Amino acid sequence: MRINTIKKSYINVSGKIYDSEFINLANIKNNKINLDERTLFLTKKEKEILNDQQIENFNDVIYIFKYKNIYGIICDIPIEEYDDGNVKCHELVLPDTVQGMLSNLHGYNCETAPILLGHNKKIDYSSYIEEKKYEKYFILDDIEIYVYCGEKAKNILNEFLETDKLYVADGHHRLYTTSLSKFKNSVLSCLISFEYLKILPIHRIISNVDAQLFEKAKGFIYNRFEVLPLEIPLSKGKIRIKYNEDSFVVNLIELNSDAFWNNDIYRLNTQIISQAFRIFDTGKLKYILDCTLKNHDIDKNDVLIETYPVAKDEFIECANNKCIMPPKSTCFFPKFPSFLVFKQYQ
Repeated sequence: MRINTIKKSYINVSGKIYDSEFINLANIKNNKINLDERTLFLTKKEKEILNDQQIENFNDVIYIFKYKNIYGIICDIPIEEYDDGNVKCHELVLPDTVQGMLSNLHGYNCETAPILLGHNKKIDYSSYIEEKKYEKYFILDDIEIYVYCGEKAKNILNEFLETDKLYVADGHHRLYTTSLSKFKNSVLSCLISFEYLKILPIHRIISNVDAQLFEKAKGFIYNRFEVLPLEIPLSKGKIRIKYNEDSFVVNLIELNSDAFWNNDIYRLNTQIISQAFRIFDTGKLKYILDCTLKNHDIDKNDVLIETYPVAKDEFIECANNKCIMPPKSTCFFPKFPSFLVFKQYQ
């Protein structure tokens, strides 16, 4: 696997940490952030605040980071590795999203949110940090970042010489968009070993379901599926349905096939959402991450469907077999913040 240093990079040393979904692209001019009138989703005041944040420039660089007990690196992945099938995908890309991203690439010059790639190899990054051969280090909130340039960076990247696969945890559209671009030939990337990555469940909400429709769906489920008591803990093949005061666990029907066909989200979509609730467009559903469920207010007319996360080995098997999982099958944690490391691409 060919993994490169970042030729021209910046790190935001202001101490402000933003969510991974905050901003994917930005402009830097004369070594300063330069968000202008083309950035329409931010107010003038918000852009002024971001433009005033201090950044430092490092070239021919990788970054080792430590977040609590989790280690990883920020580097550059040549798009050829994606084109050659060495970067394994599991999600469909949407043409409208790609079209918008292609247009935006021309209006900015920096990536600010790395794609997230998982890998099987375990790398002892702490040993590199203990050698204290880094160019500089920063402690920003609860993230430690260590800067390695030139040959020191390349020595660390040699850890991946025998790695033949990386797995996309987040960033399918950015990879595909780059593969179509004529002037951008690599992608800012965050690499984390599967030993540190977690896959979180993504729950579903069917909005505004009247009592009569729910009772009809419930009757279908009780007739066709094994229904279990509410207190049964979720595991692979089980979902929990809640509506007003009604709650129960459903055993999805196992299919005589491989891991993809027995993927919980595929079975949920085909066995429950489409058959019981007669919803054939999953775009009409709402989605909630497990970590935010406790703080989310569920309307009394909403049906909540709680799911169990995909196992890592199931995820890897599907990706290796070029299976495309249903939308919102996986949510990987942690994700590297946005607007912290910048890669200038033009």
